[in-house]
Amino acid sequence: MTIRKKDYMPILKWRMGEYQALLRLSDAQKERVVPLIEVTKPDFDFETQQPKKTVDEHFEKFAARLHQKWGDRRALLDAGLLEPSVRMANGVHPVIFLHSQAASKGCHPVPVTALGRDAQYQAAVRAVDQRFKTGAALRLKLEEILDPDFEVNVTSLLQVLGCELSTTDIVLDLEDPNFDPIANLVALVTLALSSSAFFQSARSLTIAGTSFPDSMGKVQSGAEIWPRREWELYNLLISQPNPQFRIPAFGDYTSSHNSLFEGDMRLIKPSATIRYAIHDAWLIVKGNNVRDYGFAQYRGLCSAILSSGHFLGAAFSEGSKYIYDCSNNNEGTGSMTTWKRVGVGQHIAKAVSDLASVYGP
Repeated sequence: MTIRKKDYMPILKWRMGEYQALLRLSDAQKERVVPLIEVTKPDFDFETQQPKKTVDEHFEKFAARLHQKWGDRRALLDAGLLEPSVRMANGVHPVIFLHSQAASKGCHPVPVTALGRDAQYQAAVRAVDQRFKTGAALRLKLEEILDPDFEVNVTSLLQVLGCELSTTDIVLDLEDPNFDPIANLVALVTLALSSSAFFQSARSLTIAGTSFPDSMGKVQSGAEIWPRREWELYNLLISQPNPQFRIPAFGDYTSSHNSLFEGDMRLIKPSATIRYAIHDAWLIVKGNNVRDYGFAQYRGLCSAILSSGHFLGAAFSEGSKYIYDCSNNNEGTGSMTTWKRVGVGQHIAKAVSDLASVYGP
């Protein structure tokens, strides 16, 4: 699998809104997208104080959905959000199960690991690579790269995995860094990417992160602009004169924060929001909570986007078209999953367009 610098890596939780957004991309957009898919553990039932599903039930439809929504296109698969002790009912490690089931449908995502994962996880990644010749992806933190023992640590892990650098994709995941002052962060990332020849030898190199708010409580009601600082960082990084490092591909967490909410939804009253990616920013339009005020308010939120001066046109993406049609009463007002799909789909389309403006079609 090859990840080019003109490709885009959205980091996505494998939930309905996200995989439906992938499905609805155009074929041309899909050719430029390499999703890093994070599988999550079963949802917790706070009433019974038990998971709602067993891990076998939770992953029962994963392979079929991956094939239906994304086919055999390029993808990375990360099971790092699962508890290390989790096993399928027959004792098989989830990494081996997920990749085996995906392969049965003709899909061969690259298994993702990291330096701090336990021996059983690393053994599972090795087993997947040996069986399906996928190689592996290494998800690194900035502080791990700046560690003086970085090359020793990576060399040791690659020996455990049985992989060469030439079959390893490296993802520098900044997660949710402090972007201010951004010149300092650019300097740190530049230092990191210049610190080792490993990055030149790897199969691919991608940098990812997010500046999306970690809570909608930080967003005011009405319309608000939030800069996409990770995109700003990437542009500053690659625009340096004569960079002494390999130019990475770009990734982010789409229109989401990198954290995973695991609270009791019975106690939450989520607000109606539309997260609309625009030039260098998100236009976030926020209404009242949907439990008390319902979903009909989404028509007004859609109209606010159309009249904002930032709407990119109904033809720009499936998400844009849905917003246009909802505003004009030609689509329903949907559900929280619908608006997750709309926001993620619009963001992916915008990121692909942004990268095409930098690197060409």
